[in-house]
Amino acid sequence: MSNYKDVKSGREESVISDTSITDRRKFIKNAGLVLGAGAVSAMAAPALASPAMAAKVSPSAPVINATGSGSSILDKVLATKEISFGVDLTFAPLQFKTASGVPTGYIVDLANLLAASLGAKPKWVEIPFGDLFAGQAAGKFDMSGIAATIKPERAQKVLFSGAPAFVESNVVLLKPGYKISSLDQLNSASVTIAVVLGSSQESAAKLLYPKAKLKRLDNQAALADVSAGRSNAMIVGEFSVADAIKATPKLTVFKGKPVFVDENSFFMPAGDFVMKNYVDTWLRYETSHNTLAGLWDKYVGNGARKLGLQSVSVKSNWSA
Repeated sequence: MSNYKDVKSGREESVISDTSITDRRKFIKNAGLVLGAGAVSAMAAPALASPAMAAKVSPSAPVINATGSGSSILDKVLATKEISFGVDLTFAPLQFKTASGVPTGYIVDLANLLAASLGAKPKWVEIPFGDLFAGQAAGKFDMSGIAATIKPERAQKVLFSGAPAFVESNVVLLKPGYKISSLDQLNSASVTIAVVLGSSQESAAKLLYPKAKLKRLDNQAALADVSAGRSNAMIVGEFSVADAIKATPKLTVFKGKPVFVDENSFFMPAGDFVMKNYVDTWLRYETSHNTLAGLWDKYVGNGARKLGLQSVSVKSNWSA
């Protein structure tokens, strides 16, 4: 490095000579080669590590289901050729028994088709509706054989399919001789409303009609209660209305738009996304091929519409 003195200012300035520049470039180049070799060695090190070390740094496989077993209900069904469905068969015409005791109905037909798609024989595990979600969490059956309203609090215990099995229009069924001009009249301490224990209708009634007295019963008992006039009204899915009025012709339905509409679907063990993916895919396929719409109209839609009720068949968004 040589020095010179600025003539105008008298300051000394340092100047790098050509020789020094060349020397520094050689130094940087050589240092880079050394650093590069070290970096490559560091990158290659995991490949030379022992299996035990590799296991420590490798991410663990995701847990497929809530039990932590790492297997899916789908694997079990494919291996055993059997699938157990949790059901409450007291909700005609969705799910009920024939006179000979054979499970049938809209959603039971779908569950049978789902089992057939897996080459499996269905087994029906009957549990009261309000206990189905705890039953699923406890592993009493493989998955639901009925569709339930998709509710956030239920999703803390079970995993719902992301595709609806049916859409439920909820209406108000009135006891014989009982007339109201507005649903707001149900919000009174003098009114008793029958609801299915643990249902979405129970949750809605608490919010919509907080002053009313709620009778929490199973489905058949609730229908019987309003039919006998012990309850003033019942909030119920449109699927139950046609049979209820057929059995008790003096029952009436409050005409107008549904009180609310729910999406309902199958559910399975929490965390079993493999089974969920299969059920989602299966439902989408059957929806696009009009299986759901055809069965719904057969069991529910046609009868509900004759009474002037809204009843929506699940169809593909791409259908004409």
